[in-house]
Amino acid sequence: MTVMQDNRRSPAIGTVRGAAGPAGPETPARPTGGLVSAVLRATAVVLLLNFDQFTRTVGRGFLIAAVVLAVPLLFHEILRPASRARTVVFWVLVAFGVLALPGILHPPETDYGRQKFVLLLTLTMFATLAAAVLRGRRDVEMFAAVFVVSGVVLAIATLTGDPQNGRADGFGSNPIWLARALGGALVALTWLYLQKRVAAWWAMGLALFLGLALFATGSRGPLVATVVALFVLVLAGFRLKIRRGRREWVGLSLMSALVLAVITMPSLLPPRVYALLVDPSEEMFGTARAEMREVSVPMIAEHPGGVGYGNWSDHSGMLVHNYPHNLWLELPAEAGWLVGGAFILATLIVAGRLWRATRRDPVAGFVLAVLAFNVVAVSTSGDVNAGRPLFVALALGVLVMTGATLRTGVPARAEVPARNAGRRPVGRRGVAG
Repeated sequence: MTVMQDNRRSPAIGTVRGAAGPAGPETPARPTGGLVSAVLRATAVVLLLNFDQFTRTVGRGFLIAAVVLAVPLLFHEILRPASRARTVVFWVLVAFGVLALPGILHPPETDYGRQKFVLLLTLTMFATLAAAVLRGRRDVEMFAAVFVVSGVVLAIATLTGDPQNGRADGFGSNPIWLARALGGALVALTWLYLQKRVAAWWAMGLALFLGLALFATGSRGPLVATVVALFVLVLAGFRLKIRRGRREWVGLSLMSALVLAVITMPSLLPPRVYALLVDPSEEMFGTARAEMREVSVPMIAEHPGGVGYGNWSDHSGMLVHNYPHNLWLELPAEAGWLVGGAFILATLIVAGRLWRATRRDPVAGFVLAVLAFNVVAVSTSGDVNAGRPLFVALALGVLVMTGATLRTGVPARAEVPARNAGRRPVGRRGVAG
């Protein structure tokens, strides 16, 4: 499996000369960020996202390991002179400061509300801050590769374990959270294939494996999110100024064939997914989530300042559920119009800037696809802390917007010969012959 084969020339290749002799062989300089560093940085972020997909004991160990890795790396990046991490950290702190404001002005009144508020300002915020340890394109590629490895491990547990109530749960995780991890891994694998970091046969085999595991969970929201993200990823690939269209066309053809097969043979799907395709109106308007939408909209209209973190259940009358399973309804309802509206606006701005950046930066397409995946995923399940991957995707979007993932130096060096064509070299002494 060829995952991280980088054939780019190093910008620091020079010539070693003796004291009075001819030029020696070119010796490539050691890259500033080594493979081990990239693996550690990517692993820290992935563990903070997926630690709760494993058993409780293993998950806690992964969380501790992620914190031990991320804390020194984060401080190192903040103190490094040429780092862009400070920009990411600044905007993350601003975002969570705005999200924390309703809970500070009106402290949560319920146990669930207090737990939600504490987790928002600890685990969720720290996982988002940890995205700043990814310094550039190489680290983001490694992040995608580690996420795929994590997804493959979860897929093995999903397909070999005993399903509960007809839905696979991997190591005992919630099938919805498990499906999000598997769908995210499928998106990351597709991007690595489009970037020519994974061979075609490996990509097809792993994609089939992850897809089967995703179907086995029976989770419809993450499945729809995966399809949307893959189309966004392929469309972003078409926008690149550097034409590498063959793989994008292959990806688009495979996805179109998959959609056609699902439409023509829906009976092959798990029962929950089959019900969604056969009668989507029933799933959209005849379920508990539809009732949650119906009670959330009037609540938002009647409480411009929000009802407070954790109070949605009391005001909705649906005491069985603590939250509306839709982040875009939860934040305006509990945190108020200004906070919910500001978060929605920030998401749209980051998505728009990423779409513009896809013309010159392939990493922008990947981050945009991850953002699209999570935007759809948080619309169907989970509360604000279950949207941890969405916050990380937004932080990665800020990193891309700083230009950290662009290839620096190569265009400038390529233009120098053209600008200096026909000019006589200046400042060099001739050699007597």
